[in-house]
Amino acid sequence: MKFDWNGYKFDWNNSELPDKLIIGSTLIALLSLFTPWVNMGIVSLNGFQQQGYILIPLFIYPVLKILKSEKMSFIPALACGAIMVLITIYFISTKSINVYGESINVSGWGLWLFLLTSIGFTLGIYLEEKGGFKE
Repeated sequence: MKFDWNGYKFDWNNSELPDKLIIGSTLIALLSLFTPWVNMGIVSLNGFQQQGYILIPLFIYPVLKILKSEKMSFIPALACGAIMVLITIYFISTKSINVYGESINVSGWGLWLFLLTSIGFTLGIYLEEKGGFKE
């Protein structure tokens, strides 16, 4: 798959694994916003209803650098990934309710998927700094 539009270019077949990891994680994270982030049986809330969209700007810098085929600065890019992972872990930890005196976490699978993609995104940035490698 080749993407070339107005100065942005990305060729999936010829890109390195870190770039694929960053782009793929971003796409899956965006899709996870449509899935349950809170699931209490009869009540389910998606990522948009849980304000998960506030994390989307953290994807922008690394993805734009990849699409423009430019070298990204490691510290700002890694900070984007690390902040996203920490905020997502905080989101998960706050999704607890008390039922009959027992605390139950009601995080939905979409929130866990977002956490996994955030970790994959951060790993891709780390591997990119280490020079990447061809598959």
